Amino acid sequence: MNQLALQRRFGDEQVLVIAAASVEHLPMGLQPMVELTTIEPKFIYRHQAEQNPQWRQLIPYIVLKQSGHFWLTKRLKTQGESRLHNLYSLGVGGHINPIDNLGTSPLICALYRELEEELNLDNWRPDNPKPIALINDLSNAVSRDHLGVVFILDVPPAVTVSVREQDKMSGQWVSLATIDECYFDQLESWSQLVLEYLKQKA
Repeated sequence: MNQLALQRRFGDEQVLVIAAASVEHLPMGLQPMVELTTIEPKFIYRHQAEQNPQWRQLIPYIVLKQSGHFWLTKRLKTQGESRLHNLYSLGVGGHINPIDNLGTSPLICALYRELEEELNLDNWRPDNPKPIALINDLSNAVSRDHLGVVFILDVPPAVTVSVREQDKMSGQWVSLATIDECYFDQLESWSQLVLEYLKQKA
């Protein structure tokens, strides 16, 4: 897609990015968390960041766990990113926008906003969430544009979780073993990396 087409698609949306060169030393896959504040993230227009090897867009990637099960979503064909249609995901998340730059951490503000936009959580809000890892995935075009920041949040048993935009996504609680046995090949690549991490920690 050329720059004009990208600009028409994304308009004046701005996203938080870091220079790709600042993380090119990272091995491929899911890596222990490193301090990102020294990498000097900044906001640029999304159409400038998409399909541009100079930048990596930061994405909070939020994994929900409840009573030994994990929240698994399926991206329907009505969802915006066509390259992810009909794939399953262990993570909820999205781009960090200037609206998230009002608090002490745009990353955490974006995490709260994405949870609120995508899920009904019975007014539950995670307390002091901490990132545990980075996803550095260069295996496909979508992932090469982004750098995932992984959070694993324990949802209290009393909290009922559901998808807000049910025309775009479906969701269910599934055991780790079932995800591994029945859904692995249908997971988007970031979720495959997270699943392997979770299996090692189980």
